Amino acid sequence: MTKIQYNNEIEVQAKYWLSRIEQGLSQQERQAFVAWVNQENNHHLALHKYSPSTKISKLLAEFNGLFPLEKKHSPHSKKLFMQLSLAASVIFFGMITSEFFLNKPIFSFFQLTSSEVIYDQFSTKIGEHKKVTLPDGSNVELNTDSLLTISFSEGHRQLNLIKGEASFEVAKDKSRPFSVTSGQQSFTALGTIFNVQKSDNNQLELIVTEGRVLIADSNETLPALTEKIASTVQFPQKDNIIVAGEKSTIINKIQSPTNKISSLTLSQELSWKKGILIFDGESLVTALDEISRYTDVKFTIKDKALAQMKVSGYFKSDDVGTLLDSISYNFDLKYTKTSHNTVVITKATDAII
Repeated sequence: MTKIQYNNEIEVQAKYWLSRIEQGLSQQERQAFVAWVNQENNHHLALHKYSPSTKISKLLAEFNGLFPLEKKHSPHSKKLFMQLSLAASVIFFGMITSEFFLNKPIFSFFQLTSSEVIYDQFSTKIGEHKKVTLPDGSNVELNTDSLLTISFSEGHRQLNLIKGEASFEVAKDKSRPFSVTSGQQSFTALGTIFNVQKSDNNQLELIVTEGRVLIADSNETLPALTEKIASTVQFPQKDNIIVAGEKSTIINKIQSPTNKISSLTLSQELSWKKGILIFDGESLVTALDEISRYTDVKFTIKDKALAQMKVSGYFKSDDVGTLLDSISYNFDLKYTKTSHNTVVITKATDAII
């Protein structure tokens, strides 16, 4: 294995930035930091080498912005860059898990008896993230601008994701199927952790991180669904059964071929659960459209070439100001707030008409 050498200048710079981050960066220093980080791959690597794991979350707190992806990173540097992200995710997950178990759920439910049905609904505002414990012990995380209803009976645990995105960690109960309906599809857990996103009325995305999920029509009757669940034991390789590490997209009721995804891609796809969005090769317009889900700010890019520029970087869902300063600095553009929730982005030399 080739050992990467750092020159003394890069070592000094990396240690300087880590020291400054520990003390707290000014707005101007943040812009200089993100510019330095993305100047060359060795800067990423030096930060990783000289930053103790306990400091990684604080490092990422300053590393908020989008940057031009002018050339592909080498496989080694890209892997190391994503390891930094995964290490931070472990820290964030530990913090979130501790908070979750030290505090009682904010919702309480009546105990389910054989004759009653429990109805409830949960929602999040734009930019809000919420955790909910359901009556059966299952856990749900709701992403920004989402609406979920539940109807739990003696024989079926039914949920309806009306809009938005949610992640489900399902408590095992073989006597009561756990089904999430969204649009015209249903997703039934087979001992599972999975994520469902409803982009619009016609597009759904399913990601399975543990176990298996059965895809069926939303109007499937419980007896028919139970029969399909039973058949998955004999025929576990059907196209409508998605397993851990797979992603399925459904558009207008047409299911695209299932994709295997790596652990790094999975971390990126579900980074919203840690309050972070990770971009690596998306166009600027795609990245800003995704960011718009987490804020009431809407972005308009005047230049088509600029809109299609490939970008990489992070976005913290509560820090639009730093993001705008970052893309202004790194893309040599300017942004103008034309109203309370509209930002027009142009080249630095262009004028807004």
